[in-house]
Amino acid sequence: MNSSESLKQCFRGVAMIAAAIALVTGCNQGVPGEPKTESINKLPKMKFHRPDSFPMAVSRLVEIHQLILSESPLPDPKVFQVVEVIHGSGPGAHSHYHLANDPSGHSHAHNDDHADEESNEKRHEVEVDVITEMSDIIKWLPEIAGDTDMNKDLWGSVKSKSGSMQSELNGALAKATSQQEKREAIRSVGDQFVVFNDSMAEVVEELKKSDRENQELPED
Repeated sequence: MNSSESLKQCFRGVAMIAAAIALVTGCNQGVPGEPKTESINKLPKMKFHRPDSFPMAVSRLVEIHQLILSESPLPDPKVFQVVEVIHGSGPGAHSHYHLANDPSGHSHAHNDDHADEESNEKRHEVEVDVITEMSDIIKWLPEIAGDTDMNKDLWGSVKSKSGSMQSELNGALAKATSQQEKREAIRSVGDQFVVFNDSMAEVVEELKKSDRENQELPED
């Protein structure tokens, strides 16, 4: 075999190997001129279902607990249409979120900061079932209580009791997967929930009493 023929066979062999590599890796290469599919980042924890006040939070916890104890089907999850506003691109990109029907949630007080950045929007649908809502409200109670005028000792009691209740709930739900299993798990710590809800209702009454007393104080 002359050198010219050997060289041709060598080129053919290299071409076959290149084609095989392309078949194996082609799914990751993308089509030239088309944007590559980016990985979808998990949305941050949303607080759109956070009650506006401590009394409302306690009332909602009691309502959810009664729903779970009942034999009625649990309500459908709350659905939030969320707009993600993305500023910039590449590693420096960052996002802000607001409800689709409440653009004021994304305050543009920082407009000047992003005036020269590329911005685009994505829409997401976020679902929150009642069990997730219950767990989140218990976790947020100290934060919600901190927005009131309750004294330090009362706030400390809320923080301690909500922390204990959250631990009880997390333990009960640890092995539950289905909605019904979660419901039964919460029922298994029903007595603790009743005591907890009653103690939070007492805090609400203390707040109301304090508000009344402050209103009755004579002006200086």
